[in-house]
This record gives sequence, C-alpha cells and structure tokens, in this order.
Amino acid sequence: MRTSRREFLQTSALASLAAGHSTSVASDGRTAGISTGAHLNASEIARRHMIVRDTPSPSFFDGMLLGNGDVGVCVVVRPDALAIHIGKDDCWDIRVSEDVADHVLPFREVLQLWQRASEDAKKMGKPDMQYLETRVPFFREYSEKVASSYDGKKWPRPWPCGTIWINWDPTWLEPSQHTLDLASGLFTLTLRSWNGMHVDNENSRVQCFVFVDWETGLISASTDKALPLRSIVYSPEIDGFHAGPFESGKRKEASELLPAPETSANVSPDFAEFSSFQYFPALGPTSDGQLPPSTDKDRNFSLFARVSGRWSVEPADPSSEVHLKSDAQQLLRIDAIVATPRDSLLRRMLEQHTTTPDRQNGISIPQTHVYSAQDLDTKTFARVQVAELAKSEPRTIQHNSESKWNEFWSHSAVEFNDHELERIWYENQYFLACCLRPNKVAPGLFANWSAGDIGTSWHGDYHADYNCEQVYWGVFSSNHVEQHLPFVELCENLLPIATKFAAEHFGLPGAMFPVSSYPAPSQIVAYPVPPWAYQFGMTPWMVQSLWWQYLYTQDKDYLHRVYPILREAAQFIAAYVKRSEDKKYHFSPTVSSENWGFTVDQRLNQDSILDLALTQFLLKAVVDASLVLAVDESVRVRWKEICENLAPYPTATGFEGEVWLDVVNAPLGHIQNIPVTLAPVFPGEQVGIGLNLQYSEIAKRTARTISLEGGNDLVLQPLIRARLGMLDLEWFKQEVRYCRLPNGVANDRVRQSGGRYGQSVDFDFMMHMGFWCENFSLPAVLNECMMQSYAGSIRVFPNTHNLGPARFENLRAVGAFLVSATFDGDEVTHLSLYSEKGKTAKLVSPWAGKGLRVLRGRDREQVQVAPKYGVESFDTQANETYLITPA
Repeated sequence: MRTSRREFLQTSALASLAAGHSTSVASDGRTAGISTGAHLNASEIARRHMIVRDTPSPSFFDGMLLGNGDVGVCVVVRPDALAIHIGKDDCWDIRVSEDVADHVLPFREVLQLWQRASEDAKKMGKPDMQYLETRVPFFREYSEKVASSYDGKKWPRPWPCGTIWINWDPTWLEPSQHTLDLASGLFTLTLRSWNGMHVDNENSRVQCFVFVDWETGLISASTDKALPLRSIVYSPEIDGFHAGPFESGKRKEASELLPAPETSANVSPDFAEFSSFQYFPALGPTSDGQLPPSTDKDRNFSLFARVSGRWSVEPADPSSEVHLKSDAQQLLRIDAIVATPRDSLLRRMLEQHTTTPDRQNGISIPQTHVYSAQDLDTKTFARVQVAELAKSEPRTIQHNSESKWNEFWSHSAVEFNDHELERIWYENQYFLACCLRPNKVAPGLFANWSAGDIGTSWHGDYHADYNCEQVYWGVFSSNHVEQHLPFVELCENLLPIATKFAAEHFGLPGAMFPVSSYPAPSQIVAYPVPPWAYQFGMTPWMVQSLWWQYLYTQDKDYLHRVYPILREAAQFIAAYVKRSEDKKYHFSPTVSSENWGFTVDQRLNQDSILDLALTQFLLKAVVDASLVLAVDESVRVRWKEICENLAPYPTATGFEGEVWLDVVNAPLGHIQNIPVTLAPVFPGEQVGIGLNLQYSEIAKRTARTISLEGGNDLVLQPLIRARLGMLDLEWFKQEVRYCRLPNGVANDRVRQSGGRYGQSVDFDFMMHMGFWCENFSLPAVLNECMMQSYAGSIRVFPNTHNLGPARFENLRAVGAFLVSATFDGDEVTHLSLYSEKGKTAKLVSPWAGKGLRVLRGRDREQVQVAPKYGVESFDTQANETYLITPA
C-alpha cells in the first residue's frame, strides 16, 4: 500500500498549484512549527524523536526495544554489561492439556447449573448475588474444573529465546549515552575507557551498535573500535530455573518441565560459534504427571550465533549457559539468528509464490501444520543463514536494513507543532513495526519481547475482549494495511475451533469465537469457563477488522478470502439471538465483559450494549459483502431483518440525563474497566460525528459521566472521544504520560479504586507484566483527530481541541483513498486526495459554509462536485490525485 515516487511527485505538483491559488486558506505563518514543503519525510521526522538515555538502564523495562516484526530484542545497559534479551512471535511453549474438553458441558446444561445456582442464592437470602459461577459451591466446582488447563498451568506461554550478555570490566569501561533511532531501529551505546579518571576525547570512546535486520531478523552487535571485554555469555531460558541474588541458582526437577535446551560452542582461529536448541512438545503432562509421547505437531527453535575474533570456551553446564572468554582486545562482532520450523517452510513458500497474487495478501500457515524433517532442522537453517550474512560487513547489512525502514516510513507521515503528540505517533508506529509483519505470527498480549516470566501473564495469549483487536485499530488509517495480515491468519486458524465450539457446545451453525486462544496446534477452546466463554460480542469483535481491510482497500480478491469467516460469525449470531414479543431480537442470556458474571435469574445478563452494537456492525458488513460478491442472497434477507430489529441499547436516567448502560438493569455509576457503555460509538461505529445524530447527546453525556478504573482504556477512551469530536488533546497527553515507561512504551496502569480494585491495590501491578502491545495503537487516536472516514464520508481535522497546527500525508480513508491535509491551528490550508481504485469520493467540506472545488492532477481540469445533505461527492479515476480547495 506504499505510495510510489510518481504519486508523491503528483502530490508535490498539486501542493505547488494550491499555493498559487488566491483562496482564504493561504498560509499566513500560523503553522510556524509545521514544514511548508511539498513532501513530508517521515524518516527525518522519526529521527527527531530519538530515544536518549545518559545513565545505565539495568531493568528490562528500561530497555530499548528493537525488532523487525518477528524477532524482538530488548537491549539493557548495565554498568558492567550490555544485555540483548531475545524473543520471537512464534517461539512458544505450545503445550496444551486437552483433557479439560471432556469436562465441558453443553450450553443447555450450563443454563441448568445457572438456574440451580440462582435458586440456591435466593435460599441464602442473596437475590442480588453476582458471579454465581464462583460463589455457589457446585457451580464453582464446575468452573474450576473446566478452567484447570488455563488457570492451573503456566503453559502455553511465549518462550524467551535467551539473552546474550556482553560483559566488560567497569573499572576500565564506562557506559555513557545510549540512543535508539526510530528511523532505522539502530541502537548505539557509547563506552568510555577510564581508570579512575575521565579523559573524554575521541580516542577514549568506543561505540557499540545493535540492530535487528529488517529482512532476515539477524541480530547484529558490533563496535567501531577494538575494546577489552571480559566475556560474552549466552543464557538460554531454562524451565524451572530460578537464580537468587547471591548464587547461581539451580533447576528444579519435575515432570511438567520442558526439556532442557541443548547448548554448544566451538572456536576456530577467526571466530567462535554457539547455539541453543529448544524442543517444544505439543501436549502437556497428563493429570497423573506422565509425560505424553511426541507428536507430529511438536515444534522447536534454534538460536545460532557467530562471534568474530579470538575466543576461548569457558567450562559451563552444557544444558545451560555458554561462556566465551576474550583472548585479546579486539573489535566486537556478533551475528545471531533465531529460527523456527515456520521460517524454513515460509522461505520455500515465498520462493514459490513470488509472481502470484497470493503474496500481496500474505501466506497463511495453519497452526495444525505438520512440519517436515527439513523444517524441523532449525539448527542447520540458522547456521547457514549466519554463515551467509557473516560475509557482509555489519555496516552494509545495517544500511540495507535502514533502506527497508525508509520504505516503511514512506507509507505515511504526520507533523505536529506539538512535539509530544508527534512523538506519540512516531514512537508507536515504530513499536508496531517491531512486532507486526506480513506472513509472521500475530503477537500476543506482550508481543515479541520477553525474559523469564515477563510477558507471560494470562499466558501472553490472544484476548478477544479488546486486547488482540486493539493492536490493529490504526494500521489502516496509517496506511500500513500489510500489518493487519498476521491477524487475518489468526482468524483463519481460529475458525475451526470456533465452528466446532458453536456446533458441539451450542448446537448452532456458524462460529463462536473464544475469548482466549494461543498460537498452538490445539483445537480446543482455551478457556471454556463461565462467564468468559459466554461473551457473545467476542465473535463480531474478532472479525470486525477483516471487513475494515476491505473497506479501506476495496480489494475484492481479499474479500473472497475473508468472507467465509465473516459469514460463519454472522450465522452463529443470527442463530443465537431470540425474537421476543416486542418483535425485537435480544441477547438472552449474555455477559457484560468483566462486570457482573452470571447473576441470579439472569437479572444482569440481558442485551449487552457491546453485543448489540457489534452485531449491527457485523450484520451490515456481511450484507454489504454478500452484495459485493453476489452470494448468499437467501440468508442476506435474514441478516438484514435482524439488523434492523435489534433490541434498543439499554439506558437509565442519571443526574445529567439519560445515559447508556452496559446491560439492562445495570446500576448507574458503576466503575467500568473499559468504556463498554460507549460501544455504539466504538467499536460499534453506529454513532459519531454526522452519524445517527439522534444518539449524539446521549453518547456525549455517557462519555462525560463514565467512570473508568484505568489500565485498559488508554486508547479506547480517547478514540471514542475523538469520534464524538470531544477529545481534549492536553488531557490525552497527560493520560499517556501517566502510563509511559522510560523506553517510550505506554503500559497499562490503574487510575482509580472502587470498582474491581480495592483501596490498597498496587496501581502499577500491570506495568511490569510486559510491554502491552495493545497500546501501540495510540496513533489511531491522533489519526481520528486528523481524519475520519469510517462513516463513508471523509472529514479532515474533525477534532482539534488543543491540537495546534498539524499536517498529515497519505493517511488512508475508506474507499481506498490516500488523503493529505494541513491545518494551521485555525483552518485547513491544504487538502488533496489520491484514489487507488477509482471509487466515488465523499467529503464533508472543512470550510464552513463553503463547497468544494476539485482539480484533477493529471491535467488540472476541474471535476464536477455533487453536494447532498452536507456531503460533497465526486467521481475519481484510479491512480489519480485531486486537489481540493473551497469553492
């Protein structure tokens, strides 16, 4: 979806043309902090936001994050060492204990347990009891039994690929400034040599460079000068190993542990090599502790590294660390590759598909794929790659990698007069690029950065009640559609599990998507537990972005690929909803996410606003998709009828007036974990600026009065406010600052007690679980302030409260348009549009009371504009640019 040089030149020409027109939008100097050139260079702007540290940063959560969308590296600087913590999106302990599936009752029997629990609660004199599934003994026993695989096991979980330690003598070498260049992913550490006295000159400084090669995932560390090092140590992750502060620690012996990694090292006159191989069985131990046999679904990973120069191998436990001792003062160069069976298979598949259309929309590999012996030989695959890459100089590899980063940054650009807003956009675009990549595995909760148990809370899994979806909220408008492809593959992999659960558990057609899942070959629902397994909004939420990708690209071939998933989701929802005497379709029963659980007589389990809003979205999507593809005419009628007759959103009257509730009968003022009561605005996309205005006041009133506990709403709450045109960007910056770590990552942090959290809760308890990649979607908030198109009409700068002068280039709009615009702090001074597919463009004039004048870029001819109900429409031609000025 990258814009070509020709298209940029067209934009430049149109910008020059715009400057020559005498209109009321000519710049008067109020855009002092915004460049006035024809083209924004995102790489140069990203480099302005280099992350700089002047003191050691010994904590994992201080570390600088590197990656190529697959391999993730966290670089930590200690006074005595540099640590390279390594992770990878598809390196997982994939063990699953599937015997839990035998205990899962059909839904009709769960309903019977629910009714029995309701009667017991009333007999106890507690008719308002919530969370019956945990508070009534026999129901709790069932819930614990079906949760035993998830709650009682630490696996599945992301598996760290180990740490490379570069050790020096701190009495001779002192780390000083270290930086991360967001434009290129290059980490630079300056080391100063000293012996009790500082002599700060060029001869006393050595620079160490670390980067992850964009194309190959090579982890490269090198220096520009020779330096004295104590050692290089590779520490693999070892299941059951825990070291204390004053001893080396030891590995406990237990049947549930993964096999120990196999490490090795050897030296030659010019270099040393070391490797680590970790075997991943697909099945966990049985309930009696017996290890299961190996299966054809087992996996592994290998790390292979070459260290240039003269080294000797220090004695070490062959199942644990590798120690290399330096034999001389010498240049440092480390080349390391992490390889999985998927990498080997993917390379062959890409070679076979280089000229086919399949490559544009990515390659999908089922989680149940049986890898060949060749693919499972990851050590050979990694060794061959390292040997080949070691032939090139690190500077050459880094230069080539930087060119790929430049290509990434060329997709779109923004510039703000407000440096902090600009930093938020570029930092998080960088983090997304580090953990999202076409043809690679979708990141879990904490992406591809882990060490020890960091990054394993909740198994580091895919949470479908906002977490895994949120990562992708901004990739379309930021014009990085390719970053969505890992999620498409995830949905394809989950479809068999979802259809099986719908059929076997509910006795219904279609697909019921689970709240939790893993990138593992298991085909059971990971968490079939009340109330989590009965959040029906998870199904439309999981598939929502599949439709978005079509809307933003108009790619019909892609729609053919994902339509079956959308259809199965719609089939399940259409079969589950019930038509009542009021002629409306209801969700009865259902569950409001993380609020009430199962309640007595289903009092708080009717018509979740999230279910209703997302069902409207899904059913409209499948109706439109079936029309585009000319399929499913008979069921289309049913989908449309349900969509038009869904139950109304639940409401109540508060001190400011009527507001939305999360479910029927919910109490006012409840402290929510996410702004679920605003689901009609987002993710439902049923209400917003110029969309369903009859709900505008209740939406804004609900947004003003909602109470949120924090920790889970850093993106969702401001995005909703932007969609309503009521986001104060000063407030937004404060919220991001509150959650920001020293390395730029905005993590999850509690804001208030009184809801689920007690008065003495540690407000930071989520901050050090890992890097919450869901918050990398923060650019989506800023994009929605600069341009909104989800309702079908493009609005530029619809939310400018404390925005200041700003400019964007090639943000993507629904209809396959790339839009560029400039705002001087008061009004829009430039607006142009590039049409990829030749669709009709619909814009709301940013100039109040004025229509639009449209010039075609190719010949500067004026294009006819048709105004209707405040929307200006004009036909476009594919691969053509248009300049838009006030009429």
